[in-house]
Amino acid sequence: MSDNEATSGRRTATQELVRLSVNMNPETADALKELAASKHLSYTEAIRRAIAIAKYIDDEVKDGRKVQTVDEERKDIRELILI
Repeated sequence: MSDNEATSGRRTATQELVRLSVNMNPETADALKELAASKHLSYTEAIRRAIAIAKYIDDEVKDGRKVQTVDEERKDIRELILI
């Protein structure tokens, strides 16, 4: 799936795109490819979503909140700590 196929249906007439080039190590590139494939996303959409999640977490932490994961039985609670 090309980036245009993945986003063309959601783009509005007033939305402007910015083309960026990024460099990443092979491990990060492999993680991106794996994530995109598992969710049937273009690389662009996978990166957009990752940035949205990173911003959400950053905003929550800035507001003094904790970000945690909890298992189904609510026995194992893990806190995400960002440096």
